[in-house]
Amino acid sequence: MRTMPITTSSTVLRWIFTLSILAMALGMIFSLHLEQKYPLESFLLPFVLAGVLVVGLINYLLTFPYGIAIIHRGIRSATEGMLKPIKIPRRTRFIFGPIIEDYNILIRNMGSLFQEMEQSQLSIIGDRNRNDAILRSLPGALLTVDSDFLVTLSNKQAEQLFDLCTNDLLGKNLFELLPLNEDGRELLREAFLYEQQVNNKEIVLTDGNTSRHYTLNITFFRQSQNDIEYCAAVVLQDITDYKRLQELIYQSEKFLAIGKLAGGIAHELNTPLGTIVGYAQLLNEGVSNEDKRLQYGQVIYREAKRCSTIIENLRTFAQRDVCQPESCEISTVIREVVETIHNCPSKKHNVRIETHLATNAPVLGAGGQLDIVLVNLIMNAVQAAKGVASDPLVTVVSSVQGDSVMISIADNGPGIPQTQRNQIFDPFFSTKPDGSGLGLGLAISQSIVTRIGGTLSCDPDYAAGARFLLSLPLAIRETA
Repeated sequence: MRTMPITTSSTVLRWIFTLSILAMALGMIFSLHLEQKYPLESFLLPFVLAGVLVVGLINYLLTFPYGIAIIHRGIRSATEGMLKPIKIPRRTRFIFGPIIEDYNILIRNMGSLFQEMEQSQLSIIGDRNRNDAILRSLPGALLTVDSDFLVTLSNKQAEQLFDLCTNDLLGKNLFELLPLNEDGRELLREAFLYEQQVNNKEIVLTDGNTSRHYTLNITFFRQSQNDIEYCAAVVLQDITDYKRLQELIYQSEKFLAIGKLAGGIAHELNTPLGTIVGYAQLLNEGVSNEDKRLQYGQVIYREAKRCSTIIENLRTFAQRDVCQPESCEISTVIREVVETIHNCPSKKHNVRIETHLATNAPVLGAGGQLDIVLVNLIMNAVQAAKGVASDPLVTVVSSVQGDSVMISIADNGPGIPQTQRNQIFDPFFSTKPDGSGLGLGLAISQSIVTRIGGTLSCDPDYAAGARFLLSLPLAIRETA
């Protein structure tokens, strides 16, 4: 449909129609007057009224299409994207004024709406570009899949991992993309079956004769609240180089530990062996009397026993056999150890030992093994508390906490310096004066506790001396 041209011709046409009608009316009046049927004066008032009505009617009829043409032109401009208000001509204001005003309000509102839509579109494009940049810069391979395990999105690392471009990855089945072993496939199946999130699970991907290690993370989500089917984001991080470095560090730490152990053994054995050699030389000289030779023999025997004790402690510490499923009543073991210490060393050191023990607390571990642990811990506490000027005290408390029995051995001695707390479980490290300890008690105790599934640690928050926390797994009580 073409728009009607709006020019001055409409005005000219209006005057032509008006004059033509007036001329016809005058012709009829003069015709009747000449025929002397009516006087000329009788036509004057009707003629004026008729002229006014005719002129008004002609003006209305010619103004209507003019206003329609203005509105039509505005609508055509709006459809072409030019949202401009229409100016209201004076002669069309009476008829089309309210319509054009409403149209202009609509155009202004649409202009504001389109401007907001354009800003929102630019913001969405910016967010999409930013998210795309973030996804492509992730260190791991990212895939999003739908409920049919088909890839719907990938990043640059995923393209490099699978040696496929983005278009080739889209629509691929996740189980066909990942060359997993049976354990890995089972992990993936269970995760998607139960919508179970997976965090840092290690998997192995095999490509021919090459295997690489990855961590697998899976998070499930839905596109909208009304969606029934889920989607999943799968992230694969290559940790092959990290595991190789970890193995190298582990080997280095083993060699370092062996060197430290060898140095400790040499240090501990050197003193008694030097004593044995010295007294053996005295015996070899043969200048001593019988009493002296007997004394030298006793010293040699004592130092040889000391060497034997060191080797036996080392053997106990290094033993890694699987513990038998034995159990014992830990409160009974604690009472026996405390009673033994009371009958000998504690009287010598004048240290009071208080116990607050749980009843019916069976734990995993043989009584003979836990006896060694408790003797070491309580004797260390007694020796630390003996230097207190008044009321040296050792407190032993046990309680059942969940599926474990927690035992604390605390003393009111000087405590352990902060700088030494990381070394107290190292073999041959001792806080006691030189010669009064081998530095193997805590190392052996921790080894025994670890083998039965427990923990042994020094409480870093205890300020009234030293406190060791021993956690032992609770044995399953047999029911009738």
